[in-house]
Amino acid sequence: MKNKTTWSERINARLQEDEGEIFKRGKWRWWFFLLLGLQSLNAVLTGLIFAGGDWAFTIACIVGGLLGWMVVGTLHYSDSPDGRLARGVSLLDSIALCFVIAHFALCFYVYGHLITLQREEAKYDAASVAFNDRLKNISTDDVEIVKAQERIEQSRVKVAKLENDTAYQNRRAVEASGVRVGRASISRPRGDSPSLSRSQVELERPKSPSERSADFLGKWDALIRVAGFGELILAAITFIYIRNRSARYNASSERKNAPEVNYGAAMAIPATVAGLRQGDAETATPVATVARGHDSTLKALRDHLRIVAFGIPKHWFKVDLIPGGVTIRLCRRKAGREVTVKQTRQSNKILDAVSRPDFRERLIDELMRQGFPVGGER
Repeated sequence: MKNKTTWSERINARLQEDEGEIFKRGKWRWWFFLLLGLQSLNAVLTGLIFAGGDWAFTIACIVGGLLGWMVVGTLHYSDSPDGRLARGVSLLDSIALCFVIAHFALCFYVYGHLITLQREEAKYDAASVAFNDRLKNISTDDVEIVKAQERIEQSRVKVAKLENDTAYQNRRAVEASGVRVGRASISRPRGDSPSLSRSQVELERPKSPSERSADFLGKWDALIRVAGFGELILAAITFIYIRNRSARYNASSERKNAPEVNYGAAMAIPATVAGLRQGDAETATPVATVARGHDSTLKALRDHLRIVAFGIPKHWFKVDLIPGGVTIRLCRRKAGREVTVKQTRQSNKILDAVSRPDFRERLIDELMRQGFPVGGER
């Protein structure tokens, strides 16, 4: 019975990559989605924190989308045949990832604390409105009490005046009748009058928040904007570097400016024993006798390799016939001796394709796949 694979074995098999392609597909599985997700969240959080309207939020989301699209380009060029370009783009991408994580951490903290402060401010505003309403009601009651006291005072004055008038009339009547009465018999108005008492009411004022949301946001505003600027400027720097490095890589290849060889004439040369190959433009090395029918194509292949070798100082190529194909070796001199730096075996198909117009480009691509340092400046 066949043993079932465990989930860990299935995951490991899924993540296994071909030899020489470590983290080539992995960067699209992990790096790309990490950056895309964090940048999308950064755009949303930044828009929620600083957006003064719908347009500001929309612009923040659009910028986040553009950054996500730029990640596709930077990850693509991190696998460039130019080793220096690939390493430079990978370094810039790594720095950009640090800014993306810093931007997310700042936005997440600020947004969470900002929501807490805004809730406290909303509670304080509601409590202030209720306090002002109660205070207004108390003030209205005090005004009514004062008005009632004024009315009572006016009534008391009227009563006192009426009593005085009555006492005066009584005294005149007594005097007219000739009867003497003491002053004590004359009634005097009372000084007692009703009054309203007011009790002092004290209301507890609402406590204002210890920190205002505007002040808190002002303290972190600069750091969040610097992190966002870092994402944008690093994306721009990465593309500027890609643009200039690729232009230099394409323009500096000396094979583009090397003289063309007339391979039609080379094909017409009768079969002879192959000439001597000059190593490092000076060293002569004997080459095995060429089989009949392959002499001209072999010479054309060597001419192509001689032009390719112009871009690799102090190196030269050697080509030897073997059964069913050829051996291509990259050589150099070390301590006065010729050593082979890299070699590859190719079938007779490479000789059959020598006359093609794009043969040299195809040859360079094949050499690069085999690990030869022919991809530009080294």
